[in-house]
Amino acid sequence: MISFRVDDQVTLRGFKSDDAEAVFEAVSENFEHLNPFMVWIRPDYSPAMAKEFIDRSILEAGEKKSLGFGIFRVEKFIGSIGFSTFDWEARTTEIGYWIDKHEQGKGIISAACRLLINYAFDELGLNRIQIRCAAENLASAAIPEKFGFLKEGVLRQSQFRNGNLHDFLVYGLLASEWRASDSRHQKL
Repeated sequence: MISFRVDDQVTLRGFKSDDAEAVFEAVSENFEHLNPFMVWIRPDYSPAMAKEFIDRSILEAGEKKSLGFGIFRVEKFIGSIGFSTFDWEARTTEIGYWIDKHEQGKGIISAACRLLINYAFDELGLNRIQIRCAAENLASAAIPEKFGFLKEGVLRQSQFRNGNLHDFLVYGLLASEWRASDSRHQKL
């Protein structure tokens, strides 16, 4: 199982079947935090939905369709990050993430993204990484901007969430841009 150490307490690791309960609890505790920005968060989010997410994550990792990681502080699940899709022919992927409201602003997502960007370009041989986020989610948009992703566009009114249509920002980064940037090795 692939895992990464973010710091002395925080790790990223692939999901296991018995993570479903912890995922359900974290999502439930963070409903108000996630609801404004995440289309998958719903008032009826259930243990069965968390189990389905975990099972799908494990299956798709095995099929090399996606690669999701739980973010853990020691043993406590505090969020999720990963490559939500792969296009092996075009050598592209997309990174998605969320973190517990009590862990936000501690640099965890930035550090985790740096690890995954390096892994995608150096180990997986990918050429392009995309990050998409809700236009109003300034904290999420700050991540690709920090790492030199190019804001490639706005998908206008492309997501229906909470009864309204919302814009989505699209950021992209090429392997050659990452290798030439200071962000690759810079301390956070």
